[in-house]
Amino acid sequence: MSASQRRRPGLDLLIAVVAAGVGAATLVTAPSADRTATHWLLVEAAALTLVLARHLPLVALAVELVLVVVADLTLPVGTSHVAPIAAAVVLGVVAHRHGDRTTAVAYAVTLAAFLFSIGTDPDGPLSGPDGVVRVLSAALAVAAPVAFGRYLAAVRQAAAVAEERARDAEERRLAETRAARMTERARIASDLHDLVAHHVSAIALRAGSAQYAATHAPDQGQRLDAALGGIASIHASAREALVDLRGLLRILRDPDHSEGIVDPERMITDAVDRSRAAGLHVTLTHDERAAAVPLAPRVTAARVMQEALTNVLKHAGPGASVTAAVHVTDGSLVVDVANTVLRQPVPALPASGHGLTGMRERVEVIGGTLDAGPAVDGWRLRVALPLGDRP
Repeated sequence: MSASQRRRPGLDLLIAVVAAGVGAATLVTAPSADRTATHWLLVEAAALTLVLARHLPLVALAVELVLVVVADLTLPVGTSHVAPIAAAVVLGVVAHRHGDRTTAVAYAVTLAAFLFSIGTDPDGPLSGPDGVVRVLSAALAVAAPVAFGRYLAAVRQAAAVAEERARDAEERRLAETRAARMTERARIASDLHDLVAHHVSAIALRAGSAQYAATHAPDQGQRLDAALGGIASIHASAREALVDLRGLLRILRDPDHSEGIVDPERMITDAVDRSRAAGLHVTLTHDERAAAVPLAPRVTAARVMQEALTNVLKHAGPGASVTAAVHVTDGSLVVDVANTVLRQPVPALPASGHGLTGMRERVEVIGGTLDAGPAVDGWRLRVALPLGDRP
């Protein structure tokens, strides 16, 4: 029983009133000789039993069929049709609520009761050609509410399946939306890291170097020059970081907006300049053919170069020598960064959590490969980005 059936007692009362009224109407319109107390009792019992159809359809059908048989045995022939009609209604409810096996049994029992009723009619024997017609007619009459009930059950099942599919589709849509949002957040985090981490690392290291020089220079003039030089370098890096951030925000607000995107070659040149200002000894070799390759690998190469130089600043520190190269070979754009490792302590910088892992993910997105590991005198990073079919 569904919750809606339990919560609608008023419907049961309405059914009882209407059924009792219909039963009384059939008696009032019948000849006065047929309106006996037994007649009233059987008719009203058949009508009021319909109240059970919503909650106990099988019990209601059993009661109605008993009333059909009792009415045929106790009342004059053809004086009451309320019980057969009520039984047909309840049979339709059974077909709607229950499965095929239960419905088949209910149909057979109902048909047997109806045939018994027909057999008690002296004018309607079940033998001969007329009897066959009567049996077929009864079978079709009993099948009608069954067919209607099964049809309603099929409609209800189809609606439930459609609702389930709609719910599943909505859940999939929500899951895809959440996945897309997570992907977008990861992309934004990666872009923010690529744009800002290099600037922040350079600022931190330059500030540390300026502080050391300002406190350990031989005289006050040199200390002042070191402090002013550090402040100027920090100011330039901070201004470039703000420019990059504004450009990123414009792109995030409008993904189709391409203005303000820094040229990849310029990004590499700026990263090298900042690294040199922070104390690295960088030697850059940039293949002129790289400017003619597609934009995606060029931007990825620039991001890799930024991140690689940032990692050198973090882990090797100022004074380390870096050999960086960007060149085209064998259908790939290759970024090669090798650095020496100093034996002195390196100022500790906070980890970003996106360094080598972020580079590898960015490279693999466009089908590239990344190899990184210790070299003879330091560390080496090599990235190969496929260029596809190029003219």
